[in-house]
Amino acid sequence: MERGNTKHGPTHDQEMAHETERETEPVEDAVPPLRRGDGAGPGPDIRDIELRSELARLLTRDLFPVGRDALLTRLEDAAASPDLAERVAALPARSRFATRHDVMVALGISSPETGR
Repeated sequence: MERGNTKHGPTHDQEMAHETERETEPVEDAVPPLRRGDGAGPGPDIRDIELRSELARLLTRDLFPVGRDALLTRLEDAAASPDLAERVAALPARSRFATRHDVMVALGISSPETGR
């Protein structure tokens, strides 16, 4: 007993096979995707996005309002990335923040969508 495709006929099968043959191969000279930390091209810097995510994860609402030194202590206790801790340490000593967003603005990594 011969088994065939019950959904379409042999003509359609041949057309599908022909289309499959025409599919393009990957181009060797294609532009590679951005790698972590490239910061090249339009849009937000990848590292800024990572730092915003890290801040959002580490800084809870109960921490605020907070000064720079208490913020550094929190980051140290939470084993924050050295890059994030260094950036916060570079802020003026008397800095105070009411929200996570205020911290991001001070660090220059606020969301580009908000323009702040």
